[in-house]
Amino acid sequence: MLRHLSTALALVGALGCLSITACKKTADSANPEAGSPGGTAPSAGGIVLRYKPAATKLKENLNVSFNLSGGGQTGSMKADLTGLLDISPSGAERLRVGFSMLEVRSFDLSGNMKPEPKDGKPVPDLKAKLLETKGARIVNLLGDSDKDASKALPENAPKKEGTPEDEFDMSSFGSFLGLPPELPKDGLAEGKPVKVSKEEKENFFGGLEIDMETETTYTLVKIDSSSGKRIADIKIESESSGAKELSQGGQTMMLSVDVASESTIVFNLDDMLPVRTHIESTTNFSAGAQGGGESRVVMDATYEPAT
Repeated sequence: MLRHLSTALALVGALGCLSITACKKTADSANPEAGSPGGTAPSAGGIVLRYKPAATKLKENLNVSFNLSGGGQTGSMKADLTGLLDISPSGAERLRVGFSMLEVRSFDLSGNMKPEPKDGKPVPDLKAKLLETKGARIVNLLGDSDKDASKALPENAPKKEGTPEDEFDMSSFGSFLGLPPELPKDGLAEGKPVKVSKEEKENFFGGLEIDMETETTYTLVKIDSSSGKRIADIKIESESSGAKELSQGGQTMMLSVDVASESTIVFNLDDMLPVRTHIESTTNFSAGAQGGGESRVVMDATYEPAT
């Protein structure tokens, strides 16, 4: 059981809110524009950040590393790739973000994350498999996903069980592509931190929901207009914790999860699009007497118009 949990939670540390797929939609995120002037315009509360509610295409250059330790396992993943984000309006104040791979410069798995041959069948070329990855998600203008709406998209239909596509499904790694999520709902004033607390259920892989308490601090570090565009530098610090009692074979154990992350988003206020991001996130988990472990992900992404 711990092997399953450690692998699952490790991927959550990497793919959770970073990948914009595991954060459950809340009432606030469903309507980010409520009570605001919309767009990236000054308001009484400062600068309001929102994604452009219009069709656009972005090329995302992404470098990501992920490490897992604990629970009798060690593993790592490193990738250097470029993807295409095809963004279009999808209803009121929502966007459809399609993603696909354009180039996989490197992709390496080690330890428990490295697949092994099964039933005499060789492991396929994982770089080639990753290059085939594509999908889509529905997000609001803060970048936060609507999980149910995203799941219903045809691009996200589950692979047929028992097929090579199912056995070596690379979609979770492709999900690192996307718009940075969790833009601040309220306006930001330069140099003045804004702290937001929330309690909600988060989906930790395979439908495992845990009640998490999260505290996030947003700081507008500066706005640089030297390029002719207003480019904002936003720092985001977040801490989350939660626990859930699990039962198996008549035995129970308490699973606890703690997540700490720091990120920077450089955002074009005039074009209402990201310029680059840096994210570092560490997930620690404990499963009582069965032990625990840690996963850590570091991501750097740059965004540019795609022609």
